[in-house]
Amino acid sequence: MTERREPWTTARIALWVGATCEGPQDRIIDGVGSLSGAGPSDLSFCTGGRWLEPLSRTRAGAVLLGEGAVPEGVVALRHENPRQAYAQVAERLVPLRWPEPGVHPQAFVHPTAQVEGATIGPFAVVEAGARVGAGTWLMAQAFVGRRAVIGERCRIHPHAVVMDRCEVGDRVWLQPGAVVGGDGFGHVPAPDGPVRVPQLGIAVLEDDVEVGANACVDRAALDETRIGRGTRLDNLVQVAHGVHIGASCLLAAFAGVAGGSRLGNRVVMAGRTAVVDGVDVGDDAVFAGLASAHRDVPPGTRLGGSPARPYRHWLREVAALHQLPGWARTLWRLERRVEALERGEGQPPT
Repeated sequence: MTERREPWTTARIALWVGATCEGPQDRIIDGVGSLSGAGPSDLSFCTGGRWLEPLSRTRAGAVLLGEGAVPEGVVALRHENPRQAYAQVAERLVPLRWPEPGVHPQAFVHPTAQVEGATIGPFAVVEAGARVGAGTWLMAQAFVGRRAVIGERCRIHPHAVVMDRCEVGDRVWLQPGAVVGGDGFGHVPAPDGPVRVPQLGIAVLEDDVEVGANACVDRAALDETRIGRGTRLDNLVQVAHGVHIGASCLLAAFAGVAGGSRLGNRVVMAGRTAVVDGVDVGDDAVFAGLASAHRDVPPGTRLGGSPARPYRHWLREVAALHQLPGWARTLWRLERRVEALERGEGQPPT
């Protein structure tokens, strides 16, 4: 018998996320969509600003929003953080596809590997002594190295790699091409050319971590590289050998953390930001785009620029740069006046 599921009504959505429902509470919502593309049974959201114009024309059945007027017939679900509330509801309205456990006949699983309860896709490889937890899905052409450990309910996308002896917790997502446990960049200059330093440590991802497409978390030279619980790495992020990143951090595309650095909890690094070797970054620090830290960063600091400095100072510097042409013209006129006075010509015309 098919299990009967309770429909998602506007009242149920409001209760689930703690929103206030303005309009019919019994409207059934069974999908999601953008403000411009949503239909009468879809949920959308609006964060204000440039989204207010498409909000005025939306045909969505309900919209999560903070402020703003919705068209007639649209249910407004008022919430202080509509994007967060939408994420919570969308996860229920559009559940992820999750296949039944089993090993595809074209996959390779070493006889000493443990994969019971997992799904192993075509051309995926699980090497000797590796363990893959129940409910985990290794998609086509994923790779798990010798004695590597992957927890439960993970999603390992095509061409993602977990190298030998590395450890991945529960509910971890590795997007396509992500590499966990590749060798760190350890090389010593020598008269006959660089000498490679063996990378003998491991990389550890705690529970609920996500690593974006083509992002890399290198193994440590001796001990471990560690990514804390709930941290999310965007596409093309580089985490070097021996780095420790705390819990619930967010690193956007092209961010880089050099070897031996330490990031606290809830650190945010915007796109193309960097932390150089051995720098400690405190909890709740925020790096604006292009910021590069060359010294330790105290907790709660907001940084901008390269080398990084306090965010407000950086903003003032950027604003001052736009005034430089005017200041240069003023300085030129003052120099001409001084030269005229020194020649005894009196006050020159302005």
